[in-house]
Amino acid sequence: MGENKRSLGKINISEFMIRDPYFTVPDEKISATERLMLRKNVGGLPVVNNSRDKQIVGIITQRDIRLARFATNLDSPNTRVKDLMTSDTITLQQEDTFEMAIEKMMTKNIERLPVVNPNKELIGLITKQSILERLFKFLKDTNT
Repeated sequence: MGENKRSLGKINISEFMIRDPYFTVPDEKISATERLMLRKNVGGLPVVNNSRDKQIVGIITQRDIRLARFATNLDSPNTRVKDLMTSDTITLQQEDTFEMAIEKMMTKNIERLPVVNPNKELIGLITKQSILERLFKFLKDTNT
C-alpha cells in the first residue's frame, strides 16, 4: 500500500533486480556459454573478469552468437566469449531508479542491464522481463 503513494519511476532498482545472475568469463568457450544460456533460458549473460571479483567487462547475447554464425565458424574450439562480447557495457548502480533503467533500455535499445557496485563488480541484472513483472505487480497493487 505504501508503494502506491510514491512514484513508480522512483522505485530503487535494488528492489526488483535479479540478484546473483548467471554470468560467463572472457575465455569461456562460446559453445559452453551458449549451452548455459539455453539450459537456463536466458537471452544473454554479463561477462566478468573472473568468478571471484566479478568485475564487469562485457555482455554477450544469443543474438550476438547467432549473428556471428553468419560471419565465422563458431564450431571452432578457439571461439571464446571475448571474441563476440560487447565490451562497452552499459550498467546501472543499485541506487538507480526504475525510470533510469527504462530510459537506458529505451534510448540504447537494449534488453538487459548489469547492476554493479562502486568497484564495477556484478551484483545484479535488470531485464525487460523483470521490468514488466515489476510494472505488472505495481498495477495490480494499485487496483486493489
